[in-house]
Amino acid sequence: VSGRQRMLSQRIALYSLRLSNAAEGSLRQQLRQELTDIIELMESSHVGLLNGSVEMNLPVKSSPEIQAMYFSSPLSLDKQIRQYIGEAGSLLSAPDNELTLENTHLGYILEAASGELIRSLDAAVRQYQKESERKIANLEALQFFVLLSALFVLLLTGVFLFRPMVKRIKEKSKELQIEDAVLLRSNEQLQNEIKERKELDRQLRVVNEFDETLLRTMPFGIDIVDEEGNLLYLNEKMERVFGKRAIGKKCYLLYKDDKQQCLNCPLKNVAQMGETRQLEVAGAMQGRIFLITHTAMVYQGKKAILEIFEDITDYKKAQSSLALSERLAVIGSMAGVIAHEFRNQLGVMRNAAYFLKMRIETKDEKVIRHLGILDEQITETERIIENILAFSRTKEPQLQRVDARELLKAALDKVKIPEGIKIEMRIERLPPLEVDPLQLGIVFFNIILNSLQAMGNSGTLHIGGTKADNYVILIFKDSGEGIKEEDKERIFEPFFSTKSRGTGLGLATAKIIIEKHKGSINLESEYGKGTAVIIKLPIGQ
Repeated sequence: VSGRQRMLSQRIALYSLRLSNAAEGSLRQQLRQELTDIIELMESSHVGLLNGSVEMNLPVKSSPEIQAMYFSSPLSLDKQIRQYIGEAGSLLSAPDNELTLENTHLGYILEAASGELIRSLDAAVRQYQKESERKIANLEALQFFVLLSALFVLLLTGVFLFRPMVKRIKEKSKELQIEDAVLLRSNEQLQNEIKERKELDRQLRVVNEFDETLLRTMPFGIDIVDEEGNLLYLNEKMERVFGKRAIGKKCYLLYKDDKQQCLNCPLKNVAQMGETRQLEVAGAMQGRIFLITHTAMVYQGKKAILEIFEDITDYKKAQSSLALSERLAVIGSMAGVIAHEFRNQLGVMRNAAYFLKMRIETKDEKVIRHLGILDEQITETERIIENILAFSRTKEPQLQRVDARELLKAALDKVKIPEGIKIEMRIERLPPLEVDPLQLGIVFFNIILNSLQAMGNSGTLHIGGTKADNYVILIFKDSGEGIKEEDKERIFEPFFSTKSRGTGLGLATAKIIIEKHKGSINLESEYGKGTAVIIKLPIGQ
């Protein structure tokens, strides 16, 4: 503690000099606080040295030599310290305009810190150290005396009390040596058995790790169930399907969300007769289709069934897609032939209607209206035939660099828009597309026409476009009646239509064309609120 007093006196001098030399107000405030803390610490340490302190582990009474150093001449260290602390306190409380290098309090502090005070503190430190060394020497002498006394007492005890005990111990030692030899042989046998068991455990661990790795890395889901359908084991692939908490649950609750075991449950037949059976399950497990192979086995000492799940969803989709493609190819070919013949006949009908308009001179509104209806129906039938031909003859697009806005405007010009329907087209400046303008024009025309028909005589069609990464996204959103949930999955199927007079080829043709352009078309709809068709096309390079 006396050594710390010396250090604190130097810190007071340093911080007093920094405080007097500081220019900024915030810095001075910080230095005042830090100087206050140092002064308080030096003052509390001084009180502890004089009066003793439990916290600082200082004795209550000091030696006569220390008392003389603090309160008698020539050092009078107590007086020096109190005056030094007082001068530091006076400097600390001085106003900012008096804090200069010429301040008398600062001068006293700097002189004392490098002169008489520091020499007196050094003398006190040396005296404290000298007294401490003397106390340690006394303690070491006392410790040596106590050790010698203890050794002498032990020697006497050994001579007079332990000699008979030593004799008995020697006799007992011989008996123990014999027993040790027997135990040593038994221990060797036990060590050999432990070694053999460890080797067996290692081999079993290797086998188990191999089994676990095999089950974990297999490209199939695997579980084990008992005859009642209780799930006993799942590998990682099945955990991702059913969750880690599926152990102990009934299989039919997981596979098909049913509260009763299946009629003619294959598990019982497999377990009782040792058969291997396969079962196809669809729709319940995250919408995937699985081929489940059941094989009888013994698990944890009980009859059980090993189930291997093979995900055949993609295979089924490919199979369905192939069958659909073959069917559509036949339908498309037939439709193309029929549509071609119908178009020839429609040409004759249009010429005949035009001839009648030119030849009949009448003001009968009923005749004029029916001739107009005839012309409209021929036009509509031609559009249907064009859709059929576009669907049946979809060929590779002849790519050109075109502006999406111009294609949309051209498609809107071809459609008769009812007076009650508002068209809002908000398309930001888009990069050019590399597309077949004829094919994409058919797509835009069909989508716009579908939206108008869905809205009837009133509503709003919003057409928007934006750029996202390397794609242009076009959105057609109408305020029509929307599409029912059960119809959404079939909306792009050929010949499927929600309209009584629709051919069901508009969106099917659009999907084929967009996909040939390496884009995508999706539909979002809420029944009663409208439909949005979203087209994503790559930007021309």
